[in-house]
Amino acid sequence: MTETSPTSRRSVVDLDELLAVARSAARAGARTAAFWRHRAHRLFLEDDIALATLIDEARQEADRAIRSVLSSRRPNDGVLGRERSTAGYTDVRWIVDELSGSVDYLYERPDWAVGVAAAAPGGTLLAAAVSEPAVGVLTEARLGGGTVINDDPVPLPGRRDLAWALVEVAPVGSRASAGRTVDALVSGVGEVRHGGSTAAALARVATGRADALWAPDLKPWDCAAGVLLVQEAGGTVGDLVGTTPQTWPGSGDVLAATPALWRPLRQLLAEVHLPPASAKHGPAVTDR
Repeated sequence: MTETSPTSRRSVVDLDELLAVARSAARAGARTAAFWRHRAHRLFLEDDIALATLIDEARQEADRAIRSVLSSRRPNDGVLGRERSTAGYTDVRWIVDELSGSVDYLYERPDWAVGVAAAAPGGTLLAAAVSEPAVGVLTEARLGGGTVINDDPVPLPGRRDLAWALVEVAPVGSRASAGRTVDALVSGVGEVRHGGSTAAALARVATGRADALWAPDLKPWDCAAGVLLVQEAGGTVGDLVGTTPQTWPGSGDVLAATPALWRPLRQLLAEVHLPPASAKHGPAVTDR
């Protein structure tokens, strides 16, 4: 059955249509990035081309592929992305991460992904897809419809003790801050992993391939798609102030975990991180 969602008093959107577009756009970006990947790696090794230059070229190619799908299927929607943003004339705005985990991508490591999400005004997430091409995984979700990995529904998360949990981190900022984060987690959880892609890490939390992610200071394109995957799989997302149902934290500090682990992890991290200013917490906005 086709599901719809009101995004304003003026319009109703078809969530199944948005999910189909998100899926197609994520696949198109992933195909393009995968095609370009080996060439980028070879140039990086042989021609001593600057890392930033190659990453920029890969991002631009993938971004064009994603926007080609969006413009053909939803030409009047706005797009918010790392590369560029465009205004739209509807109540849907797409949030695009054309290459999450760019350094891993360039070194031909598997931890990179492409994420595409649709959001309503105010930041309510409507549909999302994250493609992890190197491991052959596509994870997708729409509001109220649950999360699916490679066409299989994701079961609701079970309970796991913090001492046995696998927690991913994406620390940014000073080395001292990152060190305090890792020290606190190592002493309090089962395993700690530092991956290259926030989008892929959130997809792993959503599908039970990790138990939690702590990633501070993110932009909307870094996390929007993955946040919906976690929430629709029954997980909890917020920052160190509190949870943010149906959207990502406006602070940019993202703690995503199974419900049983979210509060203990929040308490653990709050001992080494200052919480965001209260004015930044709460519903995200798509023009942030």
